[in-house]
Amino acid sequence: MTDPTPPNAPHSAADPLRNVYLRLAAAESIPPEATHQFGYLRPVAPDLLEGVAYDTPDNVRLLDDQDVARVDRAVLYAAARANLLAEPVGYDTIERPGGAVLHIIGGDSVYAASKALVFEEAVRAAGGPELPADGVLLTVPNRHNLVFYPLADRHVGEAVNDLAQFGLGAYEDGPGRLSPRVFWWRAGSLTSITVFHEESRTMSIAPPPELMDTMRRLAGSGA
Repeated sequence: MTDPTPPNAPHSAADPLRNVYLRLAAAESIPPEATHQFGYLRPVAPDLLEGVAYDTPDNVRLLDDQDVARVDRAVLYAAARANLLAEPVGYDTIERPGGAVLHIIGGDSVYAASKALVFEEAVRAAGGPELPADGVLLTVPNRHNLVFYPLADRHVGEAVNDLAQFGLGAYEDGPGRLSPRVFWWRAGSLTSITVFHEESRTMSIAPPPELMDTMRRLAGSGA
């Protein structure tokens, strides 16, 4: 759960700007009684918010409205974005039994999943693939994992299932849970393709029509 206590003097000199990072936060991590303190948080997808974290050797805290108000917003966000991009993470690929290739940005960094906020540049910096115009499917189950699949070949059906299974499992295992959902990333926007069924407490995949058309085209392409 997010500690709403503000960090010490995030406004004192330039030094602290080296310790701020854009960060994905789970909406459920903000206690209901503290939501009024975090009005600056930006929803980026169901369950997920964009905020700014202050990182020290002792802990990582999400800045609140009062902290953010102490610094020029443009300066703060520019520093937080640059620091997130510069944060070292691992990059790897894994080929699934049916042929789908999943790409993994992860490691010990608590900002690995937050790379989704600067996704295109982060993939390029990590040495990942060119991102297709149709976008990618991805999951950010916890702070240490961002797993994605470029929408570029016929293995899309397998990839969706693999991402859904991995997302749910890694979300339940933690630490730093974010979301078990599968998202469609395209041109900087995240759209959830996971639907929760409250009565049965189950999840299913329901792509929007445009994505469904893309998936059908790819599945029949033979590529």
